[in-house]
Amino acid sequence: MNLSQFELLCEVARVKSFSKAAKLHHLSQPAVSSQIQSIEDFYGTRLFERSTSGVTLTSTGQLVYQFAKEILKQHDELEKSIDHLLNETNQKLVIGASSAIGNYAIPCSIWTFKEKYPNTQVKLEIRNTENILSLLEENTIHLAMLEDPLPEQYYKHKFVEKTVLHDELVIIAPPKPPWINMRFITLEELKKAPLIIREEGSGVRCMFENVISSHSLSLSDFNIETEMGSLEAIKSTVEAGLGLSICSNLAIRKEVRSGSIHPLKIKDIELKVDYLLVYKDEKQLNATARRFVRFIAGPGSDPFC
Repeated sequence: MNLSQFELLCEVARVKSFSKAAKLHHLSQPAVSSQIQSIEDFYGTRLFERSTSGVTLTSTGQLVYQFAKEILKQHDELEKSIDHLLNETNQKLVIGASSAIGNYAIPCSIWTFKEKYPNTQVKLEIRNTENILSLLEENTIHLAMLEDPLPEQYYKHKFVEKTVLHDELVIIAPPKPPWINMRFITLEELKKAPLIIREEGSGVRCMFENVISSHSLSLSDFNIETEMGSLEAIKSTVEAGLGLSICSNLAIRKEVRSGSIHPLKIKDIELKVDYLLVYKDEKQLNATARRFVRFIAGPGSDPFC
């Protein structure tokens, strides 16, 4: 038995579904079932009743669930007491992130983490993917939050990678004709439109280049107006009607709600993107970094707002 199994048990009990718990926490359903089976084997009793409508706790399962919640709560208190005893040493955490996740997802997670562990000192560095990976190599940061896949040259470093969030890339356009009347854009239409792209080394640019290369195209086949290193500058330029760009759904939620940006999908092409938590080796992390890994990527976690 370990804490992550208790966390997963509590998650399955909360959502009443093995498949939902698996999807929420980037695990396969068999992996979730296996973990629950391990707990059932350990205690020698069935914890969940399975049915076509989901799962519910058995009477024994309810008992284990109540104790699991209490054990997890007590463990949180233990960590806080250790923090106090150590007088806040070893509690600094530096996280590097690419623009989309750094500006629009991880700040909320850091806030929630700080509420849970108020003595921690967290610093966030937002740069493009290649710069963040360089900082990770140099041990300037503890953890990185980046788009998958990482640039090819970094796979030789054998970083640990954990998927923590799913998203999608879209073409962003100003909310006016002809774009406002469209839901999809073809690659041929996109080639003719004025295009604003991120700077070299950006994860989003790398993903877009990978997609178009699979269709025997390169950036030179597109009408590139300018390159920009700031996501906010790109969005402002698109809002002003000066061109189209490529962006993650995560980064444009506010603008889509307000109607200042119109999202388009590329016809017949999926631009799914996963965000990764990346680090060198958990054994090299300090206590706070290991705690953040568990907070952001462990079973039962749902830290994104």
